[in-house]
Amino acid sequence: MMGNVMKINIAARLVFLLLLALPCPLIAADALDGLIAAAKQESELYFIAGPTTFGGKKGLAELEAAFNKKFGLSMRFRFSAGPEMNAMAARVITELKAGGKSSTDMYLGSLGQFAHLQKENALEEVEWSKIFPWVSREMEEIPSRRGVLVYTSPRGIIYNANLISEDKAPKKYDDLVDPRLSATWAGKIAVPPYPNWLVELSLLWGDERVKEFTRKLVALSGGWLRYGEEERVISGEFPVMANMGDSLATMWKWQAKKAPLIAVIGVTPGDTSYFHLGVPKNSAHPNVARLFAGFMVSKEAQAILDRHDFRSSHLVEGSRMAKYLRDHRLSLQDPKELFSFYLKGGGFKLNEELTKLLKR
Repeated sequence: MMGNVMKINIAARLVFLLLLALPCPLIAADALDGLIAAAKQESELYFIAGPTTFGGKKGLAELEAAFNKKFGLSMRFRFSAGPEMNAMAARVITELKAGGKSSTDMYLGSLGQFAHLQKENALEEVEWSKIFPWVSREMEEIPSRRGVLVYTSPRGIIYNANLISEDKAPKKYDDLVDPRLSATWAGKIAVPPYPNWLVELSLLWGDERVKEFTRKLVALSGGWLRYGEEERVISGEFPVMANMGDSLATMWKWQAKKAPLIAVIGVTPGDTSYFHLGVPKNSAHPNVARLFAGFMVSKEAQAILDRHDFRSSHLVEGSRMAKYLRDHRLSLQDPKELFSFYLKGGGFKLNEELTKLLKR
C-alpha cells in the first residue's frame, strides 16, 4: 500500500515538473487562439495616424493582407490620415472622457505621448508577452504594458556627403560646435525648430550643458529645417542638419535612391524615440486592435514595415535596426528612464528655456 502511494506521488511530481517546464507556450497558445476567435467577431479596424504611417497606402495594404493570412481573418483596415501624435493623443483622451467610442482602435506614439495617456488612464493594459510567443517582456514593459514597441528611431545628425568629406564630417553633436570643424558649415547648418530632442538629450548631458550647446548651435545656424524636409540637405541648400528625428530610416530611404545622405548618431548611448502601439480603453474593435498591435512586432510585419518605411524595432531579432546597432556596436538611451522622465513631467521648464534660445 505504502509503495503504491509513493509511486503515485512520484508520478504526480513528474507531471507537475513537466507542466512547470511548459506553461508559457501552452498559455500563450490558448490566449492567442482565444484572441483570434474574438477578433473574428470584429470585421474591421479603424486607425487614424499620419499619412505616411507604416509606409502609407502600399505598406498598410500589404500589412492588412499579411495579417489576415496569418490569423485566418478577413478584416478590413479602415485607415484615415489624421493629426500629429500629440493632437491625436489629446483626441483619444477627450473621446474617452466624453463616454463614446474612440475614433481610432489603435494609437501610435512615442514615450512622451504614452506618458500623457497613462496619466489619464486612457489605454488598455495588455499582457502582450503572455499572448504572443514572439513578444518579449522587454517590448511591453517600457510603457507598463499599455503598448508594445513597434519601431525604434535613433536621432542623429544628417549631412550631404558630396559637400562634406568623411574626414571633416561631424561624428557627434559636440563636433557641430567645435571651432576646429564648424568653419565648414558655419552659417549654413540647419537646426530643427523643436526643443524636444534637446530636452531628451539633457538626460544624458544635464541641463546646463544642453543650454550651452544650444547657444553655440544657434550662433552657427543657417536656418530652421523641420523633420521631413531633408531634401533640402540633399539638394545642397544646407550641407548638414543638426538633428533628424529618425536619422537612420532617413538615411536608408535616401540611400536607396542613390542620394548622398549620411546619418551619424550624435551621442553615446544614442538619444532615441521609441514608438509603441496601444489600444484605447474605449476602442470599438479592441480584440482585432490587440491582435494587430501584436502582429506588428512579428518578423513578417517588421519586414513589411522595413520594406515600405525603413523602420523596425531593435528588439526584434534579425531586423535591420537590430543588425545595424549590433554591427556598429551602438547602444541606445534607456527607454524606461525616458518614460519615467515624462511620467514625472520632466523637462517642462527646460523646454520653455530651449524654445526661447532656438528663436534667437
